[in-house]
Order: sequence, then structure tokens, then C-alpha cells
Amino acid sequence: MIRLAVASAFVVLLASTSARSEIQLHGQARALALPHHGPFVRTGDGAILGVGPKGASVSRDEGATWEERGIFDLAKFEASGERALVRTRDGVLVYAFLNRKELVFKWDDAKGGPQEGCRLPVYVTRSTDDGRTWSAPQMVQDGWCGAVRQILELKSGRLLLVCQQAAANPGRHVTVNYFSDDAGRTWRQGSRIDSGAAGGYPADLKGIRGTTHSGFIEGTVHERAAGDLSLRLLLRTPLGAFFESYSRDGSQWGTPAPSTIEASDSPAMAVRLASGRLMLVWNRFADPVKRTGRREELSVAFSGNDGVTWTVPQTIAVSRVPAGAREGAHWISYPYVFEAAPGKLWITTMQGALRVALDEADFLAPVAKPLVGGGVRIIALGDSITKGARPGVLPQQAFPARVQAALRERGLSAEVHNTGIGGERTDQALVRLERDVISQRPHLVTIMYGTNDGWVDEGKAESRLSLAVYTQNLRELVRRLRAAGIAPVLMTEPRFGEEVRRNGLGEDPNPRLARYVAACREIAAETGVPLVDNFGAWEKAQAAGQRLQAWTTDGVHPNVAGNAEIAARLAEALAPLVRALTPQ
Repeated sequence: MIRLAVASAFVVLLASTSARSEIQLHGQARALALPHHGPFVRTGDGAILGVGPKGASVSRDEGATWEERGIFDLAKFEASGERALVRTRDGVLVYAFLNRKELVFKWDDAKGGPQEGCRLPVYVTRSTDDGRTWSAPQMVQDGWCGAVRQILELKSGRLLLVCQQAAANPGRHVTVNYFSDDAGRTWRQGSRIDSGAAGGYPADLKGIRGTTHSGFIEGTVHERAAGDLSLRLLLRTPLGAFFESYSRDGSQWGTPAPSTIEASDSPAMAVRLASGRLMLVWNRFADPVKRTGRREELSVAFSGNDGVTWTVPQTIAVSRVPAGAREGAHWISYPYVFEAAPGKLWITTMQGALRVALDEADFLAPVAKPLVGGGVRIIALGDSITKGARPGVLPQQAFPARVQAALRERGLSAEVHNTGIGGERTDQALVRLERDVISQRPHLVTIMYGTNDGWVDEGKAESRLSLAVYTQNLRELVRRLRAAGIAPVLMTEPRFGEEVRRNGLGEDPNPRLARYVAACREIAAETGVPLVDNFGAWEKAQAAGQRLQAWTTDGVHPNVAGNAEIAARLAEALAPLVRALTPQ
């Protein structure tokens, strides 16, 4: 047993003679010194145990010193940087890793990708005595697995291991999850999540060979508190956003669709904290329009409603790539999260050797001095039309993201955060206004409701919310925002397309929606709130010969073209407001 002493903190500034550049930390993040990037768990006797390439490290003084322990035969096994660890509620440690001792990379694009013998197998080992002894590693998956990053214990006690496997013709990766109902002794394979030919990269990205990274890969999973499809898997894609897939129990998974979370073709880590909140750690593009700086910034966000909406993302670390330098030498990515105590978090990365601690409470709302510079914060509040992301529409194609890009093209520093929720009405918006909007300290909030409030469901004779209640709710949204020192901007919903289905009364829904639109216009006039009249603009376009159906995916939800049309109008209205709020 080797005892390793480590300083309790260090400055994240690497020598100028090294290949790396300085990593800048958020003012509320504290540097840590750790022997490796983990992952880590808390053992039954209060120690911290982490796993590395050759074994385990144990600290009994909160990371100041570490004892090294063996896990497996080093002549046969060496764990890659991508690994997963969990301690079950019954105290069993389960460790999954890729065995580099068996690594053989054989990939030929001309012959369909991975060739026979291409392999990096997945093994699992267990400990029932908190890491003093371990079982012989058991192979769970053969073939080539590029990453294994998470094991989750479900409320049922089932363990879920998120894996992937290379597939040929075309060369790509398929997400394959395994589940165990006996604390990791035996494993069964769930359904494959396969993008097929559609998952390929349109072209190689700087610093990455596209063909060897195609498909849905490197997922992170979390369990929701309620709902039939309680498991949500966020998958890395090359499309500028995570795709999400759902499952009841981890055995069968649905077809992935775009999530609302923009991402830079790097994996995330989602964890449930002691507070009950979800935490997401991931990379975003430094420039989302040019799609550059994809692993230069590491961000965090939190969710109090099982990942339906998230706090405004905050960058906790930045590592800028010097001109002419190799991009991969400066990445900070592949994160792990360890909650050392309730609300006290360690964040480490496989790429970039980032080791930081932060307090959950410090990042639940934007700070006065963000690491990547300030700007005008705008929150888009609304229903699925605001949410935007759906099959055929990526989050960066939805109007809130387009507005952010348009404002920045005008030289304005602004961040637009999307909090749209599918199916939402004004009464539901009021319930979450403090949590999702006011707590995030925005300068401006766009409000767009009416489509769901006014809809008549099958078998019903009235709208979901009466016109009077809708009007009262909209006024209250405006009042609460102004009372909090936030400037509201009202928007009318776009007009339904020509082929939209009839409502529950068999009506064309447009005349009924028009009454709710009229109420929104009246409130804007009464209160002096700026109004962006999408319904009126779409009505005018239709009268001029534009088919509104062509601006939607289904007669209701804007497609890429429809979102672009709304974004252009909203950006024009917001630009002078943002300019007035920007320090001169």
C-alpha cells in the first residue's frame, strides 16, 4: 500500500513551458489537488474512494492524503480514462472500465468502419467490503467501446450501465445500456439506440475525425421523480445539441429526439444532488454560431423539475486554445461530479486535468461577475412553440437561440435562455415564475402564451382556460416581473396553419385563438409593455399568399423556417431594449 500526500489546493496555472495553457476558474470555484479524475464515492466508514487506471485511491482526510489499493491483476488489466463507479444503497461498490490491455484499434472507412478484431472490451468488478477486496473482472461487452462513463442505481435497486459499441456499414457507434438486478453480479442488455446512417458527421470537425465518432454516443442518464418514462438519457451528437431518449426501466429505449440543451459535441454528466436538484456539467461552444471553442469552456446548470427546465448555464472554467496550438492539448472535457457533502461538489475532467470544488448554492442564480463576461440576460417564457426543439428542429434553430445570434451579430452582448415547456398555459407559468425566471435575474423576459390556454380538448365544450382567466394570468405575469425589476415583452402566438386539426368542437382553432391574441394586445397597450405580434404578422403573410403550413411541422409548431421568421421580428424589437440596457 502506498500513501500519497497531496496539497489541499493549487492554482490552476500550468507552466509556460508545458504544452497546456492556463485554465481560468470562476471566482466561486476552488482548485483541488487530486491524484486522478475519479470517479469518486463515499464509503460506509466515511472515506472517499476513487478509481484510476491501475487501482483505487482512498482518502480519510477529505482528499489531503491518499492510500493506493490494488483492484485487479496489472498484467492483465489497465482501466482507460473513461470509467464508471457506484456505491449501492446496500454498500456494494460496482466499477466498470475499458481494458486498455486488450485495446486493438482497426478502423477503415473505405471498408465500412470497424474491422474484425477492433476491440476495447468493457469489464465490471465488485466489492462488498468498501474496496478492500474485489471480484475478478467480468467482461460485460466485447468489441470496441469508446467510452463507459456512468452507472446509476435506480429507485427499484436496478443498476444501469451506459455503454456504446462500434458498428459497421456505415461506421458508427450504437448506444447499448446494460442492467443488473443483483447488484452487478450479472448483466442483461437493453435495446440498442442506433442512428444508422443518419448519425454520421457531415464533415470532420477540427481536432476530431468525424467517421470514428458518428452515431449517438457517450450518454448520461438520470431518473425522474415521477412519470411513466422515468429514465432520460442525454446523448452526445455532432449536431450542436444533446438528443434525448426515454425508458421505463432501462430495458427498452425510445427513438432519440433533440433536447433543448445546446452542446458542443462533447459528453455531459447529469447527477441527482442531495438537494433533490439535477446538476448538468457539459461543454458548450464558445461561439455557437461559428461552432468554435467546443471544449474550451465547462458549464454547469441545475434543474428543480427533473430536467424540464434548467437554470441559466454558468461557465466554471475556461481554457483558451492559443493561436496555432493543437486544440486537443487544451481541452477541459469529459466531466465527473462527486458530492463530497450536501451541496459541496467536486468537478473533475478526464481531458484537461481540471480539479475544482464549488458550492451548489453559489451557482443557482447568475453571479455578478461571470467568468466569460457579462451581458443582458433575456429569458424566453412560453409553451412548446417557445421550447422549439422537436424532430426537425434543433435547439439552436429555435427562435430564442436565433435571437441571441442576431443580437450578437449587431454587436450586442446578450444571452437568451429558453424556458419553454410543451403544453404549458399561463396558470402553470405563474406557478414556476419565481423558480425558473425571477431567480435567474434576467433583464428582459419574453412571454408568449395562448395556444394551449384557448384550445378546446376532445369531448370538452370550453377552452382549457377561459379568456377572462387567461387575461388575468397574463396581467399577473407582467405585474410580478415588473415588481422584481424585470422588463417584460409580450408576444402573440403565431397563427395556426391551413391543415391544422380541428379542436374538440370541430372548429378551426384560429378564430378562438384570435380572441386570446386580442387580449394580449390590450394588456400590452394598457401596461405600456412592448408587443411582438406574431399572429398579426402571420395573418398578413397568409393574406399575401404565404402558406402558413409551410412554416410549421404540423400546423402548430414552427419549423426551421417558421422559427427564423419569428426570430427576425423579435430581434428587431429587442435590439433597442438591449442597447439601452448595455453599459456605454
